[in-house]
Amino acid sequence: MPRYALTDIHGCSATFANLLRRIGLRREDELFLLGDYIDRGPDSSGVLQHIWRLEAEGYQVTCLRGNHEQMLLDAYAQRRAPWDYAPPPAEEARTLAWMEGLAYYHQTPGYLLVHAGLNFREPDPLADTEAMLWIRSWEADLDLAWLADRTLVYGHTPRPVAAVAEEIRYASERQLVCLDSGCAMPHPGMGHLSALNLDTGEGYFEARID
Repeated sequence: MPRYALTDIHGCSATFANLLRRIGLRREDELFLLGDYIDRGPDSSGVLQHIWRLEAEGYQVTCLRGNHEQMLLDAYAQRRAPWDYAPPPAEEARTLAWMEGLAYYHQTPGYLLVHAGLNFREPDPLADTEAMLWIRSWEADLDLAWLADRTLVYGHTPRPVAAVAEEIRYASERQLVCLDSGCAMPHPGMGHLSALNLDTGEGYFEARID
């Protein structure tokens, strides 16, 4: 069954719902979400509720931790105000417990999935969890020998949707693809949510409606 990856929804719940309709997600498909569900956009709670509903209805959803989930966890742990989104009191415990359970990376045949990227200057790139959430400008260090037959899929650093389309086009050659097209960002060429069919290589691009 098809496998789909997307990232950096950032509170754009209506756009997220539209994109899932566009790809025609079914329960037997696999959906990989690479973090940053909250902040920036208008409906972080709606994004989380949609994900939880998919999980409850038996959809195969794998969710990774992004730096914005980590920021929220850190804010509550340190008893300070969140950077942007704070869950309503009725959802606070569930939100924090769910985020605490999020993995830093995931492997599926032919792919390695992570939020921000990997620190290839470390002997074991999978040991640096902070880099998985925060690293930028690391692509020049990509170790293809370590990556072997996998393509690395990530987000975190937004770029125009045309650049994401180009990344998808050459993903198998480069073994690298960033899917963050700045859904909640106002910059020219951004404002899209992008998904990749990991089995066919097809990209899907949904303009923000939130």
